Amino acid sequence: MIKRNSLCHPAKLILSLMVIAVCVVLHSCKNPSGNSDMAISSKSDFADSAVSSVRYYKDDKGRQVLEKNNTYYDLVELRDSVGSKRVLLKVTNAETDLVDSNTSQSHFIVSASTIGDANSGWKKEFSGSDIDYSSQVLVVHSQGHTQNEEDSYTRYSLKTGEKLMTYTYAPLSVALLGDSRFLGYLSQQSASDKPKGFAEVSYASKNQLIDQVTIKLKGRDTTLPSYTPELKMKIAQGSGNALSNDERIVIMGSLHKGYTAKDVTNFAMQINFTPEDAPHPVFILIPIREDRLDIANARYDKNLFELGKSN
Repeated sequence: MIKRNSLCHPAKLILSLMVIAVCVVLHSCKNPSGNSDMAISSKSDFADSAVSSVRYYKDDKGRQVLEKNNTYYDLVELRDSVGSKRVLLKVTNAETDLVDSNTSQSHFIVSASTIGDANSGWKKEFSGSDIDYSSQVLVVHSQGHTQNEEDSYTRYSLKTGEKLMTYTYAPLSVALLGDSRFLGYLSQQSASDKPKGFAEVSYASKNQLIDQVTIKLKGRDTTLPSYTPELKMKIAQGSGNALSNDERIVIMGSLHKGYTAKDVTNFAMQINFTPEDAPHPVFILIPIREDRLDIANARYDKNLFELGKSN
């Protein structure tokens, strides 16, 4: 008759393993670092905390409402011709869904502070469908809800929180040495901000609105569509500038460190309209000279359009 070792009994073996596990956990709690000879100490220069939540209720009109609040943090590196700095973003997204009508509204609270400088930073609230800051600017997207509304996008400086420009469709861009420029067209069908005239063209950097032009219609014989037309970039021959294959990006590869506004020149924005009652398209060509929109030398049909500075 073989005697069975009592330690091999399954119940006792499981109990032994549980005791060992408890001992390990208790030891780890007493020694978080795993080494009793190492003392951990730290000084907190900055701390912040927030919670996410969800709430379901009926409002004063009897509608079923689902309210979601989500907060998260992100670290962004901002680069320009001077240098780079790291900015901590805190984003709170409050989304309200009306269950009965299947509609929703989004609201964002964004705050930014420079790492190592507790007194720096800004805080603002935005309404929109979503936000993006992957291109070193904060872009708030407002979605169109009807056939006569175009999605619009508003850019803000991540450095200061200041509004740069609002545009419909995708902006044109200029790649400078360690910096960028953006050209945006705002149509009358924008889902958020509306142009002052028939349309508006904005020229901005990552941190400030540089220039703005209002386009007005003079002629009554031609009907132009109010949505965003075709947009392209052009470069002057022999300027040293390059153009992307889709003609939407100008690369100023000939610039050197220490360039000034006078060096940001020799390229242009072309706006191509297709009239509903005309056989040929019409266009507006706005040159950029010395880092400004040069409407004095712009090419367009002066019987049809009127261009003026908005700022």
